[in-house]
Amino acid sequence: SPTTTYPTTAGSTTDDTTTSGMDVECMARLQDCPEGLKCTAYAKVLQDTWDANKCVPEAGDGVAGDPCEMADADMFSGIDNCAKGYICLNTDDQGKNGFCVEFCQADDSCPNTTGGTGICFPANDGLLPICLATCDPLVQDCPGTQACYGDSEGPPFFCFQPDPQDGGQDGTTCEFTNACLPGLQCQDGATLEGCPPGSIGCCTPFCPLDGDVCTGAEECVAFFMEPVPGFENVGICVLPG
Repeated sequence: SPTTTYPTTAGSTTDDTTTSGMDVECMARLQDCPEGLKCTAYAKVLQDTWDANKCVPEAGDGVAGDPCEMADADMFSGIDNCAKGYICLNTDDQGKNGFCVEFCQADDSCPNTTGGTGICFPANDGLLPICLATCDPLVQDCPGTQACYGDSEGPPFFCFQPDPQDGGQDGTTCEFTNACLPGLQCQDGATLEGCPPGSIGCCTPFCPLDGDVCTGAEECVAFFMEPVPGFENVGICVLPG
């Protein structure tokens, strides 16, 4: 399950489970709440993850990339100052200093994220279908303090705020995608040198295939099994084989 940031369940499903909030059922992709309300994700059962959708009052006009904050310190309350069709993510412990993220459309499109090139991630079993900006992991060209991460099964790379709970440095343990600092990716511990036994994964650097910067027994191996146009030179430092 996710922590306060980008969840590892992204891509598991494209269905948005309909739940009830304020006695009004809604779906984040459809924004099918009554006039004056918007559909958003919030924590209904668990305290630290978005596990349901509900209708909440529209209380702002922030769009993709705009700064935002929650109505209170609870980042999972669903009450924020982003416009209809957006949710405030990556806030601090006081529910402030976040930025608005676009919800995906019903057809997985993201028309208002990075000129329509955003990637739809139906995170949290589809209850948090969010649009993320695309990026280059070798350049780390994400806005602000965000980092560029990837999924080896595709699609291309996306931006999200790091949440380095165990330091996020090369070789430190990690349990979810954005647990590593910019330039690093959380990989299966069995593919890395020195990752503690029993760990879900450890952080390891992205690397250019034509300029291996890996250390020890690790080598720069192509990140994608099949070449992806524009990212043919992107590798990741892992043990060979």
